Amino acid sequence: MNKGLLLSVFGLGYTAFCHADIPQNYGQLELKLNTRYWNDQGVAHPTLLNPNPTTSRYEQSALGMELNYRSVYWHDWLGIDGSIYAVSKLFDTGKPTPQLLEVENNGKLAQNFAVLGQLYVKAKLGEGSEIKIGRQLQDSLLLKSTNTRAVPDTFSGVSAQFKLNPELNTYLSYYDRWKPRSMDSFEKLVTDNNEHIPYVALMGAKYQTQQWTLNTEYLKSKDYLEKYGTTIQYKLPFASSTWLLTGGAFFSRDDGNLFKCAAEADLDCIKGQQISNRGNGYFFDINWMIKRFELGVAISKFDGFWIEDNFSTHSDRTGGMTQDHGTNPFPTSSAIGPDFTNNDETAVALRFRYNWSDVIQGLKTELKYAYGFGAHQSNISSEIEGQERYYDIGFSYSVPWIKNLDFRYSYLHYDSKFEHAALGEKINGMTRKDWDQHRLLINYRYTF
Repeated sequence: MNKGLLLSVFGLGYTAFCHADIPQNYGQLELKLNTRYWNDQGVAHPTLLNPNPTTSRYEQSALGMELNYRSVYWHDWLGIDGSIYAVSKLFDTGKPTPQLLEVENNGKLAQNFAVLGQLYVKAKLGEGSEIKIGRQLQDSLLLKSTNTRAVPDTFSGVSAQFKLNPELNTYLSYYDRWKPRSMDSFEKLVTDNNEHIPYVALMGAKYQTQQWTLNTEYLKSKDYLEKYGTTIQYKLPFASSTWLLTGGAFFSRDDGNLFKCAAEADLDCIKGQQISNRGNGYFFDINWMIKRFELGVAISKFDGFWIEDNFSTHSDRTGGMTQDHGTNPFPTSSAIGPDFTNNDETAVALRFRYNWSDVIQGLKTELKYAYGFGAHQSNISSEIEGQERYYDIGFSYSVPWIKNLDFRYSYLHYDSKFEHAALGEKINGMTRKDWDQHRLLINYRYTF
């Protein structure tokens, strides 16, 4: 780890905080401080080799920093943006896992890292259209840079967006390397088998009117996987409330010789056998909003196993792997572990949100409950059937007297079981019998 670089980065951030005064015609400088705390414990399903699994626990916290520079467009068409990322461990106990920092070969969590994160050239291609070349963030239906860790996932390649008319926007992206949130370098894209994926590319479009929104996207993970899907949303004002009606369909397909047993850890398969994937997922979601209250209900149905992860990467640590975690577009998904997208599974979710601004300004609460049933193994014919359950209780607070400072606490719980409860039964997409996690996120942003 480059401690000198790390100290330089934090020194630069402190100096900028105290003294910076960048004229607007030179661009914008922003400092983001992301404090993260994770407390996790869970127990796996018993197996024939391990009939009495012990509870696995860890606790870790880290401080992340992003120093982001956004340039103006010189001659109204060309600019350069960049970001420096730095992460420093605050403390950790229990079994180290690569949530906030990498696990080193000695089995311990890394102390810190600093890296040049984003760095791209941007060029206007007309009103509302732009191309970016270099290291950048991504946010779309099937691929997204996470914002829940100390620093975000960042991708290296080319992206472009085109505004064809006021209602229709299209976009393209091509990436051949990425920097996972816990690592200090840009890595090749690989399968869970550690076989190289040449690139991931995507194309999509968004059409939006006052009441209708249509999103569609196609993603190709070269020689491994392709995914595509569409969502349609209708906004219906009614009296003093608003209804949002959303439906969607998403599909995953194998795309070449890299797709094989163990290329995706959640697949059920027999090593050495040829496998394929035809995962189909459909959902319908109703959301009702009135004043400070919001209530939602959703249902998803799967035929085959819909794959969330688009690729992985292997760390320098022997056997170390970090999965992409893709982007799960289904409203019945969970924030930890399993994706609720197993073969034959039906998932139902309830959501509740409330803004307490009339009592405590800046305070919001959110609850989500999801239940999945009828799940079967993906590439093996068996009578094993699974059920899974997830709930998430969250509180967020934006401090009204300190601009751009906010806190979020979440308690997440997951559990799963099999119909016959026989020793040795398993579905790889349901990895734990019981799982609890506490998350605390503190975000601060300062623009100079």
